[in-house]
Amino acid sequence: MLIERTLEASADPLPARALDFIAAGRSRFKSIDCFDFVPSDYDMAWRCLNALPRGRFCEWGSGFGIVTGLAEMLGFESYGIEVDPPLADASRALLQEFGLRASIETGDYLQSTLRADVYFVYCWPGKLAATEEHFEAIAPISSTLLICWGQSDIRCKVRKQA
Repeated sequence: MLIERTLEASADPLPARALDFIAAGRSRFKSIDCFDFVPSDYDMAWRCLNALPRGRFCEWGSGFGIVTGLAEMLGFESYGIEVDPPLADASRALLQEFGLRASIETGDYLQSTLRADVYFVYCWPGKLAATEEHFEAIAPISSTLLICWGQSDIRCKVRKQA
């Protein structure tokens, strides 16, 4: 069962390293031709993640790996899953350039069974129900799903025992 929870985003500003990482990622956006890549609001993602207890993090549809890298900078053990091979390769290069160890898998997150404490996804509206169903099927009890309903509209859902 999923319960929507209000999440008070942190007011802490992003450190210079995080801002540099975001800028480096954004500078690569035009280098990959991927029709369905939509960037997240990285400042908002940082503030939401910073408000959560640290643990294992997985970004579903990780794109350039920016949210995955930010999560690692915040102290999460970070993983990303990206279906587009060139995007996955670009994210690995960006993470490596900044000395980050987050792992990026190439594949469909709806097929993944990777277990985490926190999941982050910015899915297409037509995949929202399937994404929530998949989260309920594989996520541990009490894990959190941060799901973007728009660039700056990040909602928090928690898996509870039925």
